[in-house]
Amino acid sequence: MSREEEENELMRATDRGLEALKGMQGNCVYFMSGWWSYQYCYDEGVKQFHQLPPSRGVPVYPPQEDPSVQSFTLGRLGGSPPRKQVSDDEEPKAQSEGVGEIAKLETKGETRYLVQRLAGGTTCDLTGRERKIEVQFHCNPQSSDRIALIKEVSTCSYLMVIDTPRLCNDVAFSPPAKNKPNAITCQEIVAEADIPAWESARASLASAMLSPQPPLADAAPNPTIGGTEVGAKKDVGGPGKEIQKSVIVGGGTETYVDTLASSDGGHMSDEEIKKALGAVRPQDLDKIKQQIERVAGGKGWKLDIVDTPRGREFRGVIDADKEDGEEVGEAGEGEGEGEGEGEGEGSEETYREEL
Repeated sequence: MSREEEENELMRATDRGLEALKGMQGNCVYFMSGWWSYQYCYDEGVKQFHQLPPSRGVPVYPPQEDPSVQSFTLGRLGGSPPRKQVSDDEEPKAQSEGVGEIAKLETKGETRYLVQRLAGGTTCDLTGRERKIEVQFHCNPQSSDRIALIKEVSTCSYLMVIDTPRLCNDVAFSPPAKNKPNAITCQEIVAEADIPAWESARASLASAMLSPQPPLADAAPNPTIGGTEVGAKKDVGGPGKEIQKSVIVGGGTETYVDTLASSDGGHMSDEEIKKALGAVRPQDLDKIKQQIERVAGGKGWKLDIVDTPRGREFRGVIDADKEDGEEVGEAGEGEGEGEGEGEGEGSEETYREEL
């Protein structure tokens, strides 16, 4: 196709695109972003305004303009007056700078879209010139008519992108097709006389791959940490030895019993404490609560009672952030009056060490 033929085809595509967009005639689309809302009305222009708070009789959509806040025309088409007139001393200037242009086709890479540049907006206090805006219409078959983007690219100069399925029936505006990789299948080419030897070699290779391989003679032994051989799969990792929640390596599970106290003021009653812990001195519990409060440093915390294979224990949990909690230590609960003070001190040491 020659350059002239290509230009003629693009002109015809522009005409087809404009014809497709006529379906938006008489309709407006909106975009809400913080304090400002934006309105685009086909063949009229773009307006920036503050939305009335939704209430009885005031819908969320379409947003309703707050008449007590000044609105701005960002651009208009065909010299039609903006929906909200500016003051008398600004009106002559607003009419003087010209009007928006009819949409035309533009190309960026493999993407084609229609562009409409609108002028004649409300005079800008910073530049002394009328506001202006570039409106782009992009094909999006998964979207209804909607404003996908609006931004101020320079002082009182704006860009608006409108997604619409109306252009997608024209191949000129269709998004570029995604290139998908093609599968490549390779096969060996073997001479007919060599086929028996080739098949025998393949069978031997498959058999060698399926048979268990002896360990390398010079392989380094697995490291042992804390009396546990790493990688030996004696406790976990083998069939039927998957790690499960609340299961302790070596056997046994942990069971949550109750929350003794928490930073939100909740706590167990004396009767509940006696039932759950037996004979335990209140001053020992106060020491543990003071310790976790100090470590939490203002974060949320709680002190749980947990049954473990080692016996019943205290467990302090501090909120690491809004989503996750962090277990910060454990302390044995202790049994009987005679062990009260020793158990309390031992609990604090264990708790501090865990931290």
